[in-house]
Amino acid sequence: MPGPLDGIRIVDLSVALTGPLATGMLVDQGAECIKIEQAPIGDVIRWLGTSMAGVSAMFQIANRGKRSIVLDLRQEEGLAILHDLVAEADVFVQNFRPGVAERLGVAFEDIRALRPDIVYADLTGFGPDGPYSQRRVYDTVIQGQSGLAASQTGIHDDQPKLIKQLICDKVTAYTACQAITAALLARERGSGGQHLELSMLDACIAFMFVDAADHEVILDGDHSGPQAVAAYNTPFAFRDGFATVAVPDDEEFHGLARAMGVDSSDPDLATVRNRVAHPDKTRNFHLQVRENARQLTAAEAEVRLEHNGVPFGIVRHVDEVAHDPQVVANALFTEFDHPTAGRIRHHRSPTRFHGTPAEFREPAAPTLGQHSDEVTAETGRGDQIKRLRSAGVIR
Repeated sequence: MPGPLDGIRIVDLSVALTGPLATGMLVDQGAECIKIEQAPIGDVIRWLGTSMAGVSAMFQIANRGKRSIVLDLRQEEGLAILHDLVAEADVFVQNFRPGVAERLGVAFEDIRALRPDIVYADLTGFGPDGPYSQRRVYDTVIQGQSGLAASQTGIHDDQPKLIKQLICDKVTAYTACQAITAALLARERGSGGQHLELSMLDACIAFMFVDAADHEVILDGDHSGPQAVAAYNTPFAFRDGFATVAVPDDEEFHGLARAMGVDSSDPDLATVRNRVAHPDKTRNFHLQVRENARQLTAAEAEVRLEHNGVPFGIVRHVDEVAHDPQVVANALFTEFDHPTAGRIRHHRSPTRFHGTPAEFREPAAPTLGQHSDEVTAETGRGDQIKRLRSAGVIR
C-alpha cells in the first residue's frame, strides 16, 4: 500500500538537504514528488560524499521515489511548465535565499495565484528579514550561530565543537515535514492553503532550548550548573569497547552500583535529591564506577548492566549498526540494485503505519533529469519535447 499521504502531490524546488529530506519523508509516507533541478549538475548533494553516477548516499536517502525534471525557470516556457505542475500540486517547497523566489516568479503570491489552496513551505537559513537574512547558509553556519557548537562542551572543556553530522539540516527538515503535514490537516479541515516560513536558525534554537539552555529558560533559577542537562555525559570505557549509560532515577542508579561493584548504601546517595545535595560524594561514586568499568570487557559489562536493569547502549561503529541484533529484528534495512549507483542499503520509513502501510513505490533516487520527458508530457507538451530540449528549456 502507498501510505497515509497517498494522493498528495509535491513540487520541490529545494536543494541540499533541508527541503529535499523534508519532502523525502513525505514521499516515504506515500506522497508523490516532482523534483525540479537546474542544469548542468542538478542538486549539489548528488556529488557530496560517497557518490556514483550522480547519486550520493545522502541524495539517495533524501530523494528516493521522487521524479526529476531539469527545467530552466529563467525561460518563459520553463516557468510555464512549472505553472502547470503547480496547478495540480498540494505542496510547494523551496529553500532559496530571501528575494530569489520573487525574482524567479515563484514566491508565495505567484504560486497561490495558480493554486489557491497550496501549502507553500518557504525554508531559509536565517529568516526572511533581519541583519543576517541575505547571508549564504549551510549546516555548520547554523551550528555556530544557534549555540549548538558552543553547547558541545563539558568538564574542563570549553572549546566549541561541531557535531559531525548535518544536524541543523536534518532538524530543519524534520520540523518542516511536521509543519507541512499539519498544514495539510488544517486544509483538510477547511482552513485552506497557507504560507509556511521556517528558518534553520529558528528550528535549531528551538531544538536546543528543550534541554540545552536551562539558564535561558528558567531565568531566576540557580545557574551554577551547566546549561545542558546532558553536559557531563560521556561514554563508559571498557577493556575492549564503550557503552553509553543513563541512570536518572534511583532504581537505575543503585542498579549501576551493583553492576559495577560499587557500594551505594551511603544515605547521602539514596535518592536523586540526596545526590544533588551532595555533589562531591556523587562525583566520587561515578569515578569509582568508571574505574571498575575499565576492568570489564564490553560483553561482561553488557550482561551485568542488563541483569541489573540499567539503561545502556553498546557503542556501535557505523558499519556495525545494520547488523545489530535489534536492528535486524526490527527489519529496518533493505537492499536493492540502483540502475546507476549499484547496490544500495537503506532504511525503511521508521514509523510503521498499521492502518495505511507505507511501502516504496520506487526505492531508487532519480538520475538527473530522468523524468524530464515524462513529466513534460504530463503537462500536455508531449509533441514539443524535442524542441524544448533543443532550446534548453528541459534536459
